[in-house]
Amino acid sequence: MPRDFPQDFPSDDSRRRAPIGGAPVGRIDDLGPIEARAVRLLRLWCDSGTEAVAARLTPDLDPAPAHAAAHALDALARLCGAMGRRPLMRHAADCACLGADEAWFARLIGHGAEAAREEAMMLAMAFLRAEAAGEAAHLAEALGLGLRRAGIRGRRLH
Repeated sequence: MPRDFPQDFPSDDSRRRAPIGGAPVGRIDDLGPIEARAVRLLRLWCDSGTEAVAARLTPDLDPAPAHAAAHALDALARLCGAMGRRPLMRHAADCACLGADEAWFARLIGHGAEAAREEAMMLAMAFLRAEAAGEAAHLAEALGLGLRRAGIRGRRLH
């Protein structure tokens, strides 16, 4: 269930609906390796913080690059919280679903891993206020390239 997910969803037809951004749009297993890792790390960050993310990355990276990638995720998640057009929704750590906001985040990091700054900025502007797009693209690149250095290889999505 996404974080901050209301217990009951008011609805005209009494069916339960996910809040905007939390609606499942796929499964994490459908993502490329970098995008899937980014979503899992975002969920871990929400539950346990930056040090837990760094600890998760340390087996794949030396401690300094692991901490750099973890801090990029921390800064990007905080930027989303401060400059987002609405709250970023995510699912629970063990959920196989991929929420709409998580899919956006995954693709942002995927563009970052490919050093596709214009694509990342364009995508960032869909969720964040315009003045935050450049910083978000930079942080997505820092995290995405960090995941590449960890030996995680992405697939190009079209």
